[in-house]
Amino acid sequence: MNKLFLYFILFFILSNQCVLSQEELLNDSIKNPILTNKYHIGVGFFIPTQRIKFSVDAFSDGDLIEFDEAFDFKNNTARPQFSFDWRIAKNWKLAAEYFNASYSKKAVLENDIEAGGFTFENGTYVKIGYKLKLYRTFIGRTISSGLKHELGGGLGFHFFTVGPFIEGNVIVNGNDYEFKNVNLSVTAPLPNIALWYYFVPTEKWAFTVRLDWFGLSVNEYSGYLWDFGPSVRYQIIKNMVIAIDYRYFKVNLDVNKDYWNGNVNFTFSGPTITLIGNF
Repeated sequence: MNKLFLYFILFFILSNQCVLSQEELLNDSIKNPILTNKYHIGVGFFIPTQRIKFSVDAFSDGDLIEFDEAFDFKNNTARPQFSFDWRIAKNWKLAAEYFNASYSKKAVLENDIEAGGFTFENGTYVKIGYKLKLYRTFIGRTISSGLKHELGGGLGFHFFTVGPFIEGNVIVNGNDYEFKNVNLSVTAPLPNIALWYYFVPTEKWAFTVRLDWFGLSVNEYSGYLWDFGPSVRYQIIKNMVIAIDYRYFKVNLDVNKDYWNGNVNFTFSGPTITLIGNF
């Protein structure tokens, strides 16, 4: 956390020196609304290719469970996502985002799995899956701005709740009369550095990119996070934008808690389509 605080101080000093004061005199009315509107509220869908892995001592004696390979969790189901951007001042922005990627599938196990003292044996009919909820928020400052561009950066947090679950007929010593639900989850706050860049060649078209990065140890959590997304936006009408993005989101997290000592590794990548109200 000390390193992250130092990065923020250096960024703040740099941004104060780099804001282009001469371009601030340009008439805002001829700029693309992404550079001038105070609020941007988005509702969209994310269609990701996913890879999920859990290594949980309390869940499977430390064995790595590769959900997408062992249980065919590859899918392209559309996931809802919501975003909110607020220009709280001329050069400051507050943003938030929500994303839900929980998923489950019924399957017949091809291999035995030890879970919570019970054995799900080969041939057992089970429902297996994971839960993932992501909340992203950050506050940032403009570093450089002009008639057709904006560069900014800041500090943020990714809060997510993630964990595997499995339920079905538990076979113990050859008997299948018991039923058990094993459900583990962890909620982790991950601070990150955030950057964004807008290029707006016309009043209706905008090309954007953002990058969030985390690579620190915070209490019981350590690991890294990448959240990257280029976007193309078109102003359909005065207060409505359609955006097509490509998002790459990856987290590798080591957890050191009493009830979960292991690793979370997941990657989502794919297109998003979003309608954005801007005013």
